[in-house]
This record gives sequence, structure tokens and C-alpha cells, in this order.
Amino acid sequence: MEILKKNISKVDISHLLVILNLISLVIIVYGIVDFIVNFYLLGFVIFMSIGFSLIIIIPAIVFYVIKILNTRKLVVYIKYKNFSLYQLLGISFAVLLVFLYSKNYILFFLIGILVVGYIIGLFIRKIDYFTKNKLIITRILIFMIILSITIPYGFLARGTLPIDPSVQVWELHQIDNPGYVLPNGLDNADVNKDGFDDYIMNYEWDGYLRIAFHPGIANVHQRWKAINIGRIENAESSAFGDFDNDNNTDVVVAHGEEFGAQSGVLIIWAPNTSESEDPEKWIMSSDIPDTRNKGQFHFVRGYDINEDNFTDIVVGGRGTNPKAGLKWLEAPNDTLLSRNMSNWKVHDIDSAIESAHGFEFGDIDQDGDDDIVVCNSDWDTKASDQKIVWYENPGAGNLNQILEWNKMIIYQEPDFYTKEQIALHDFNNDSFPEVLISTVSQIYIFNNSDGGTTWDLVKISKPPSTIWRTRTLEIGDLNNDLKPDILGMLIHHDGYLPKHKAVVYWMNYSGPDFASGTWQTNVIKWGDGFIGLGEYNGEKWDQAQFIDMDLDGDLDIVANCEEFNSLGFVYLAVVWFENPLVSS
Repeated sequence: MEILKKNISKVDISHLLVILNLISLVIIVYGIVDFIVNFYLLGFVIFMSIGFSLIIIIPAIVFYVIKILNTRKLVVYIKYKNFSLYQLLGISFAVLLVFLYSKNYILFFLIGILVVGYIIGLFIRKIDYFTKNKLIITRILIFMIILSITIPYGFLARGTLPIDPSVQVWELHQIDNPGYVLPNGLDNADVNKDGFDDYIMNYEWDGYLRIAFHPGIANVHQRWKAINIGRIENAESSAFGDFDNDNNTDVVVAHGEEFGAQSGVLIIWAPNTSESEDPEKWIMSSDIPDTRNKGQFHFVRGYDINEDNFTDIVVGGRGTNPKAGLKWLEAPNDTLLSRNMSNWKVHDIDSAIESAHGFEFGDIDQDGDDDIVVCNSDWDTKASDQKIVWYENPGAGNLNQILEWNKMIIYQEPDFYTKEQIALHDFNNDSFPEVLISTVSQIYIFNNSDGGTTWDLVKISKPPSTIWRTRTLEIGDLNNDLKPDILGMLIHHDGYLPKHKAVVYWMNYSGPDFASGTWQTNVIKWGDGFIGLGEYNGEKWDQAQFIDMDLDGDLDIVANCEEFNSLGFVYLAVVWFENPLVSS
């Protein structure tokens, strides 16, 4: 046996380690520089992972092939081996600093525990006792890996993370944050008939539908009572409405086809008012049959389209195969028949529109019925196809109402990014509502002077602090000067939204009218500085509504923040901003 051992050939992989270390170092430095320039955290993680793999995985493969399969002995000069070990430590510290800077505290905690375990293993091997008992070192490392997972996750439990109070100009109060991911919808109604509006929200990733009940003025600054009324895969949007005319407020839900789910539209039927806060009393229907797997539904609202005093449903979505389009779902004009989902009729308003997210209702042509306005920009809308359109409602009793509606183009240019929301308001009191939308650098106001035929574009420049992707846009009088103000909310770009950006802001004008007046921008909330992992993780404001929440005489703001989480730990979900302008 001794003779066999002496004859085993040796393979020196020192030069291989040198080459791998140098390549790894170049990749790591490039990843750090790229992060400093672009603040793209996912790219940084990818570069670090490649650098890590070059030092660990490739040598491990070489070790397996040469030593295990060919029974040859590997030789590595100790200085090269140590360089690799300490370079790994350097990579780890770089990753820790970036995670700490980007406020990914859970990732920082996870990697931090692993680094501590690695340091223990790195230095403990120099002690004679442990060099002879390598199994102990292995056990320590395994223990640290297990610890890094179980401590922050607590057997897969999620949690919430506090929001930085220093970024709040208006005080922010949390309505609901159960730790569920992707709060992706918002609507209001007085469900329990106590005189205060309650809110429905859907958590897309977890699928939960929740109603938060207004606690009364004395407790309005505290977290609200909320109940789960159902759970649906890929719940994209929800809204209130009395869909069976029993005087109770039901909930309609549009769910999509992401994550392997099946899309459709269904209703969660409300119990009597006295039982509305009991989650067991809410009853979920099946999907309306003709909505099943008809595309990626994204946005839903209840609306009496045919004016028969039964609330219909309007739903829009996106996708290419099939296109969800823009539809209205006609309610049976009978309370009992409404509960049978096969009695609901589906009518296409526009079966070919690329995206119908965030549509708005308004009587564009002043003919007595509400039309629909939408911007079709989305992930899979070609830049050349981006446009703002309005659909003329044929009117109640008109047989054409169940056919596709006439579509008129307000504007067509590749000025948008994705899912910019429309707002309507009659700025000049001529009875014709104007149409508003935001680009990265400007607010566009389309002046409607003749009922939807001619649209004069007025562009309002945004200051540097708000030059960014603005998704949410709402109109209301926030300072009680009897003039309409504009509320804007930003969303992240590939996870990044800088701290110096006014992520929630409002604009008011002085002067005779909106077109010639001087616009001023006011900050409600600054960016938190969080940098998420890619295009679906970051500070992203979704929906907003105005209401005098605390009854102090000014309009406050209710909003949901959709993707503001770190590995399942959620910073913000549904909140309200307390207006200080009048009360102070």
C-alpha cells in the first residue's frame, strides 16, 4: 500500500487558481463599478455569484475529476490557496456592504451569518486540534447555514420592516401590512355601514383578499382591523360593488394567469351588514364562465354600464395569447339570478387593445353617459403602438352597447414606459373633462374643448426631484384653494428609486388657468433609498384615493405600495398620508 501511495502522480493547480482569481477579481470590480453607476442590484448579485463560482465551483470540479476519478494528488501552493480564501472573504464583505446600503436587511442578515461561519472556519483550521478534526469544522459551517435561514424566516414566516420616518413630509400611517407580498389593488366603500369608508386590497403573490375596516376617528392613526375574505391565485385587482342588489357590499376580483394560475373574474358575496366583519360569512363564487382563461386580467371596477340599476363589471388586462382586452360583464337584472355566474354576459369593448390597465370613466362627449379612457402602454405593447384612447359609450338601450365600442385616439407617441395611469378632470369648467397622464419628465394635460374630437396638449414640466417614472396620477383640491391639484406617485426602475426623488408629490398652480398658470411641486414623501432585486422589487406606488380620513377639513391620501419588500419582509402595504396643510 505504501508503494502505491508513493507512485500516485501529483497535479499542480496553483496556476489555475491564479488565473481564476484574476478573472474573478476583474468580474467583481466590474460588478461593483456597475452598481455604483447604475444601482442595479440584481446585476451586482449576478457578477458576485460568477466571481464566487470561479473560485469555488470550478476548483471543486477539478478536484473531483483529478483526485476522485483519477486518484491523483492535487498540489496547491499555500500562498495561492490563502489568496483564494481571503478573496472569498473580500467578496463577502463587498456583498454585505451593498446589501446594507440598499436596505436589504434580510439579505444582509442571511449573508452576515454565513460570513461569520466562514471566518470561524477560516481561522479555526490553524488550531492544531481542529486541523485533526475537520469534521468539527464542517459541522460548524452547516450549523451556521441552518442558522442563517431559520433565524430570519422562523420556519418560513414572513414579517414587516419599519419605514424610515425621516423620509415623510406628510405623516404616514399604516392601514394594513400583514406581511403578505404585492398589495396590488385598492377600492373604498362603507361595508359595515358605520359612516366611514373601508378598503379592499388584494395581495397578488399570496392571493389573499382583505378588507380593512375604519376604526373610527379616535383610532384612525393606529393599524386597522382587517379580515381575509378569500384567497385566489394571482389576485390582480379587486373592487367593491353591490352586484346582486341586496344592499350589501360585495367584492369583485380579477385574477391573472401568472405563476401557473388560471385567469378569470369572480365575486365574493357579502353577508348582511351586521356580519360583514366575520370572515367566515363571505362566500366566494366560481368564475364567470366566459372569463375563464381569457388573458391576463389586471384591473377591475364595478359600474352600471347599461343603467338598469344593477352593477355591472368592467375589466381590462393585457397579454398576447389571448389578449384580455377591455370587457364589460353584464349583470342579470335579478337578485337571485345574479348569484348564478353563468347568467352573467361578457361583452367586448375592445378585444384587440394591448393593455387596458387603470381605465377611467367620464362623460367625454357630454351625451349623458360615461365613456371610458385608457392608456395602453405595458410590457408587451410595442412603442409604436402606445396610445391614449377613449371609447364612446353607445348608451343605455342602444343595441350597439353589447358590441365593440367606437375607439377614438387622443394621442399616439412612444412617450410612456408601462402602465401609466389616466386621470380625468374638468380643469376649465366647460363641462368637458380633460385627460391627464405623466411621462418621465412632464405632465400631459389634453384639453377637451369640443367633446372628444380635438385635443390640445398642454405640457407641464416636472422639477428634477420628480423626473422619474410616474405611474399613479389623481386630481383633487389638497390645499382648499378651490383649484384642482395633481397628485403623482413614482415607481422604481429595475429596483432603484433614489432618496433624492419625491416619490409622492402634489402640484398646484397659481394664475388664471391650468394652461398659463405657474405650477409648483410639493413633496409628500421622499424616496426611502431601498434598492430591490430587479424589475419586480422596489418602491412602487400603485393606486391612490382622496378622502378626509380624520375629518379635519382637508383631503388626505390613501394608497398602496406594491413591490416594497425584501425577501418576503414587507416595508409598506396600504397606508394613508395625513394632510398637514389645513389642519396645521
